Amino acid sequence: MLFLLVCFPNVFLLLKVSSANISINGTRGEPLFWPCYHTFSEPFQPNNSLIYWQGCRKPHILLHAYVYGKEEFQHQNRSFKNRTTIFPDQLPSRNFSLIIEPLMLQDDQIDIEVIFRSQIKSTNRFCQTTVYVAAPFQEPKIEINRKEKTATCNTKGGFPEPEIKWSSGDRGTNLKPHKPSTVIFEEDGTFSVSSTVSIIGLQNVACEVYNPTSNQTLTATKEVSVPPPGWKTIIIIVAVTVVAVTVTVVVVYIYKSNKSHQCPQPTEEPSTSERAGGEAADSAFNMPEDHEPKETVSLEENSQLTKL
Repeated sequence: MLFLLVCFPNVFLLLKVSSANISINGTRGEPLFWPCYHTFSEPFQPNNSLIYWQGCRKPHILLHAYVYGKEEFQHQNRSFKNRTTIFPDQLPSRNFSLIIEPLMLQDDQIDIEVIFRSQIKSTNRFCQTTVYVAAPFQEPKIEINRKEKTATCNTKGGFPEPEIKWSSGDRGTNLKPHKPSTVIFEEDGTFSVSSTVSIIGLQNVACEVYNPTSNQTLTATKEVSVPPPGWKTIIIIVAVTVVAVTVTVVVVYIYKSNKSHQCPQPTEEPSTSERAGGEAADSAFNMPEDHEPKETVSLEENSQLTKL
């Protein structure tokens, strides 16, 4: 192990950094298979070989190591602990592929390569690769602001920063955003994006969210104008109207019917004395002529009364 401590720094110092020439894309949380195959003229001797899967940039990051016939983890970078796997039994057939699991956002744009060194031949470098990591965005949602006459497209949870495009189906043309997109870098390393466009004179709008790493496009559409009510809505409106009219007619009919059958208020009965007085008065005014009192007496009747 003392030899490894001395050997590792020497190997790194002897190597020169080269630029990556291929790329590979992966998704956060999923395994990444990095294929690497290389052939040599001489036979592979595990006990005399040093193989490093490391970063190309300085300071060099060691992802995995195979030292003199066995895997070695003492100098492995901490961020790749328990996340890398090779195929030791396939190394003699020149299979230097590596699996990184799970892939993390911090692995994005890391340049890696394989370093092979043996006692027979000088150091070889091959399979230079740049890793790109993607995280899928949530389905975008469009919100309409009729007061400001704008539409806003929102999405989040993805990586890297997406490209957002607007279009109108009724015009078949691309739309220019109302203002620059709002991009927020969240604590978990993902992005939240919001873009706004004017909807003046439009019937509908479409928002496209494109992830350049995963090559995935998510689309959302929204009607700008208020659509006419559907047949279900029309049926509900008609039914409510009919019920309201029917109730009104019934209430009016009942009110008028009760009013027409209402009896007049009886007058106050006169007292007994008032009835008697009234009848006497009527008799005085309607007395016949033969009942009128006589004012004079004849002479014969008067003489007879004198004798008495």
